[in-house]
Amino acid sequence: MGWSFRKSLRLLPGIRINLSKSGPRLSVGVPGARASINMQGKVRIYGGKGPIRYQKTTTLGSDRLPHERNNGMVGFIRRILTRE
Repeated sequence: MGWSFRKSLRLLPGIRINLSKSGPRLSVGVPGARASINMQGKVRIYGGKGPIRYQKTTTLGSDRLPHERNNGMVGFIRRILTRE
C-alpha cells in the first residue's frame, strides 16, 4: 500500500504553501478560484464549487531554453520555496 503526506501552511489570506510527498507548491486564490505552481513550473488553475469544477494544467517557461527557466515567475517562486 502506498503512503502520502500533505501539509498546508497559510502565509497570508489567500496564499498557501502546500507541502507533499511530490514537493512544495505555492497556491494563490479564494475558495472557488485558485491557481498553484510547483517547483518544475507546472501550473494548475482550479475553478468552481460543488459538482461542477474546472481544472487546467499548463507549464510555465516550456518554450524557453533550460538555462533561462530560472527567470520570471518560475524562478521567483523557486527562490521563495528554496530561499536562495
